[in-house]
Amino acid sequence: MHDWYPWIAEKLIDSSTYLSVKLADMPDPGLPTISGWTQAISSIVGHDHKALDATILVGHSVGAQAVLHFLASLRPGQQVASAVFVAGWWDVDEPWDSIRPWIAHRHDYQQIISAAKSMHVLLSDNDPFTSDYAANAELWRSRLGATVHLVPKAKHFNGAVEPAVLECLSLVAAEV
Repeated sequence: MHDWYPWIAEKLIDSSTYLSVKLADMPDPGLPTISGWTQAISSIVGHDHKALDATILVGHSVGAQAVLHFLASLRPGQQVASAVFVAGWWDVDEPWDSIRPWIAHRHDYQQIISAAKSMHVLLSDNDPFTSDYAANAELWRSRLGATVHLVPKAKHFNGAVEPAVLECLSLVAAEV
C-alpha cells in the first residue's frame, strides 16, 4: 500500500469507534483489469444488503473506475451508502494500453446511480492525467449527478497525506 491509503485508514479508524476500514490490495496494480479489480472489490465488500447499506466505497484513479464497475454489478435494490472517487476520470490525456479497456467500456449510468445513495468526486485543477478538469467534472455531474469537489493544486492525489480526501470522507461518513 502506498499513497495516502494507510494514512487515511489510520485517521478514519482513530476518528470513530463505529467505523471499519478495509484497504484493498488490488490484483496486479501495474496491469489492472476490469474483471480482476471488480471481483476484488466484490470479495471484500460482498453483496449483503445490510452491509452494503453502511458501506462507503473509495476508489482512486483507476480504482474509481473499478468502483463504478462494482456498482454496476449490484442487483436491483442493492445500494451502498456512498461512493467517493478520488482523481476520478472518464478519459485520460495520453492513455496507455492497460487503461484503454477502462476508457472504452460504456457504463449503465442509471444502474450506477441507483446503486449509491450519494457520489462524491475529488478532482484537481492540475492533474497530469486529465488536464481538462472542468470537462471531467461536468461528465461526473451530468452522467451520475455526483457532487464534485475541486481541490486546487492536488495533482493526482498521490501524496502520503491528502487532507482533502480525509475532509471529504469525514463529510460523507457524517451523512451515513
